[in-house]
Amino acid sequence: MRRLKRHILLLLLPLALLLSVGAQAAADPAYDTSAAAYAVHAEEAPLLPRALVYEGQFADVDPSSWYYAYAVSGYEYGLFNGRGDGFAPDADITVAELLTLSARLRAVYEESDIPAAAEDEAWYAPYVGYLDARELLPSGLDDPDAPATRAQLAGIFALSLPEDCYHDSNARLVTDAYASGQYIADVGEYTPYQPQILWMYRQGLLAGMDDSGSYWPDRTTTRAEVAAVVTRIVDPSARLALDWEVVAPYSAAGRTLASLTEAPDEVPEALNYYDDDVVDALVRQMLAAGENELTVNYRGSYTQSDVASLARRFVNRVKTYCEQMYNSVSVTANNRKGSATLIFSSTACDDTAERLVKEQYPALSTPDKSEKIRALSAEMLAQYREETMAKAIEIHDMLWETGQLSPEMSQTEIARVYYTWLCDNCEYDNSAVTDDSSLSHLAHSALLDGTAVCDGYTGAYNLFLKLEGIGCSALPNDTHIWTVATLDGTECHIDVTWGDQAGRVDMRYFAMTEEESYRAHPW
Repeated sequence: MRRLKRHILLLLLPLALLLSVGAQAAADPAYDTSAAAYAVHAEEAPLLPRALVYEGQFADVDPSSWYYAYAVSGYEYGLFNGRGDGFAPDADITVAELLTLSARLRAVYEESDIPAAAEDEAWYAPYVGYLDARELLPSGLDDPDAPATRAQLAGIFALSLPEDCYHDSNARLVTDAYASGQYIADVGEYTPYQPQILWMYRQGLLAGMDDSGSYWPDRTTTRAEVAAVVTRIVDPSARLALDWEVVAPYSAAGRTLASLTEAPDEVPEALNYYDDDVVDALVRQMLAAGENELTVNYRGSYTQSDVASLARRFVNRVKTYCEQMYNSVSVTANNRKGSATLIFSSTACDDTAERLVKEQYPALSTPDKSEKIRALSAEMLAQYREETMAKAIEIHDMLWETGQLSPEMSQTEIARVYYTWLCDNCEYDNSAVTDDSSLSHLAHSALLDGTAVCDGYTGAYNLFLKLEGIGCSALPNDTHIWTVATLDGTECHIDVTWGDQAGRVDMRYFAMTEEESYRAHPW
């Protein structure tokens, strides 16, 4: 032990190394240092004993700083000394200083000596020679006096100690996270020392510089960063347990109803509301923005008949996007301004909100009552939309996870899986056919309650298809609505409602031609 302590003391550097994780980390005290991130190997003893006692030797290391504990442990392990009366945590480290520290770590571990530099050689030459003799010297370090990059830090320290000093604690998570492209995205195939950088993450020696684990490989590294990494190398209990949440490649997590509608490149300037393309562009623009309200401008005066006609055109168009669950619209025209405001909602929510408001606020004036009904309806529908999307994503991910869907499938095969699933997991609600206030008219009921009528079935089915990137819309006639989709380049009609035959799936209504569909239900 006396000999080991002597070797440790030889490691004291007049280089002023010490812990930091850079400006990004300094701004975020939780970076790399949260309590939940530790205790990977909390019971394991450090690889080196502490040889010194820290007594405030670094005037520029505040006890409240995120790197204070690293600075203290680095000093007490005999790995870091100060620069003047401080530690200079934000100062850059040179390549030569990193190589020297790496060599001294290895020398202490092996209980071997590194001779002092000869008068005619650079101060760091013995350390470089020590690493080279053991085949621990990374290639590509042409300028020892240059500030070291973070990539070079990984290349050097990945070789400092033998593999049996590490546990690959984060190996599975890092492999999945990196392969998915969700984490460490700034480290690619041609990044210098890519394997060594990923190795650092796997060992819990770092967690990255932001929420997506970015490494910033080309940025220079600081004395504080080096101290943090070296302390984790020496002390397994200080290594990090990454808590990244990796979304499976097939997952639809994070998708929103708004993201399922492609916004128009532009809306025509000449707004003719009797032009289906204009109405469709306005509706898509609204839906893609996640909104339920739009304003149209007109010339002259709008009569009640004009307002009713406008409402009809827009509500018929929004129904073709029935996965969004809007099937009603209120229109307020302002002839003085020459504009009309359209607010889209759901008949199910409107009727329920009206009943509740009348029961709870009987004394309200009609205008106030109308406003409260509109607000409550919007609140209810927003909740239904959120719940529906979450359920659709859950089902989507389950079908992929269980192998019922796979990358080898064609769009037609994928659409058939969803057709069968919905027929098997939903029942036709005969009681809701003429009841506009029933939730069975919404995809929400089809997915969460397992009951629906045609617009509920079609909305749920179109939602599934759009999560798969399959283009589709809903086609209504006076009494029914179904799906028109483009599968593998061919347009076809799909009627999930009629395909659900109470206990069996009728495939006659899957992928119909236009002629077959028209014979079944003309429009």
